[in-house]
Amino acid sequence: MATESELKQELADERRELQEAVGELREELGQAAERGKKVGVRVGAATGAAVAAKLLLKLTRRRKKND
Repeated sequence: MATESELKQELADERRELQEAVGELREELGQAAERGKKVGVRVGAATGAAVAAKLLLKLTRRRKKND
C-alpha cells in the first residue's frame, strides 16, 4: 500500500498533467476559433460577391428590357 507522501506525490503529478492537458486544449480551441473566423470572413465575402452579381444581373436585364 502506498504511503501518504507517495499518494500526495501521485496527486501532484496528476494535477500537473491535467493542468497541461487543459492548457493544450485551450490552445487548440483558440486555433480552431481563429480558423472559424477566417472561414466566416471568406463566406461573408463570397456571399457579398454573389449578392452583388445578382443585383448587377437584375439591373442589366431591366436595362435591356427598357431599351
